[in-house]
Amino acid sequence: MSHPKSEHPAAASDPAAAPQAFLDPAEQELPLPATDERPTALGPDPVEQATDLAARGEMSAALTMLRALIARESANARARAALAGLLEKRGDVEGALGELGRALETTPDDVTILCARAPVIASRARYDLAEVDLRRAAKVNDRSAEVQVQLGMLFSKRARWREAIEPLLAAVAADPTRDDTHYYLGEAYNHIDDLPAALAAYEAASTLQPGNMRALQGIGIVLDRLGRPAEAAAAY
Repeated sequence: MSHPKSEHPAAASDPAAAPQAFLDPAEQELPLPATDERPTALGPDPVEQATDLAARGEMSAALTMLRALIARESANARARAALAGLLEKRGDVEGALGELGRALETTPDDVTILCARAPVIASRARYDLAEVDLRRAAKVNDRSAEVQVQLGMLFSKRARWREAIEPLLAAVAADPTRDDTHYYLGEAYNHIDDLPAALAAYEAASTLQPGNMRALQGIGIVLDRLGRPAEAAAAY
């Protein structure tokens, strides 16, 4: 007796040759993942570790850790900036400037590093170069309170009081909680004889930080200038 022929003769003799459509879905091959999606455990951040060591007074260990990291990763701008901060604390200003310069070779528009280098340059009375850094940072992020307050402080150091007001107002708008910004704004207004504005700025600084002795002194000076000696004495 003859039997009907199968439409897929190969399936009877070789199950592996069966088309995928005739296999149990559970037996079909799944595509391999393109990458290993298993979570990778991250080790501790060496820059943060070094910063913690320095905060605990272990400066030599912190410097050693950062230098070892930079030896392995010469383009690690963050590590160089951290090393520069520690070198500056130890009084090695030129060493700090060297590290910050090398960091900016890798990341020339890093606002944090530009703001770190500007005051170090200014401490060497190289104000024009410090202003170049801050102007570059402002082009990248003109809403940064740190950039604007540093510009205002730099202009104040050079007695460019009227120029200092605009960046300091921008800094207050970006972050009204910084007492130092209000203080420097008070200084600028005081020097251009806008006494009501100076008093308001000093009072804002004193409110944000009641122990800000410079702000209290500024209040006293302005009140004296306004002919209010009793109130000035209370501020003093």
